[in-house]
Amino acid sequence: MKELEETITFLEQQIEKLKEVIGDNHWKPELGEDYFYVDTDLSVGSYALKNDCVDNSIISANNCFKTEEEAQKYAEHFKQILKNREL
Repeated sequence: MKELEETITFLEQQIEKLKEVIGDNHWKPELGEDYFYVDTDLSVGSYALKNDCVDNSIISANNCFKTEEEAQKYAEHFKQILKNREL
């Protein structure tokens, strides 16, 4: 049993190391925790996680950010994409 517990601890440590290396681009807040998103008008909004249909829509679109600054960075990028498009 001790060997199994050591293996689990080792694997958990390896997972944490991998998260540090590759980052966690799909962060999800805990229930009640605030998060930021890019709204349809490309402004940044915030919402507290309630596990409702709004949360599910935002999170499933990978439009959920831990900080306002990160969400703003993506909003600006989206604005540039739309500004430079050609029909």
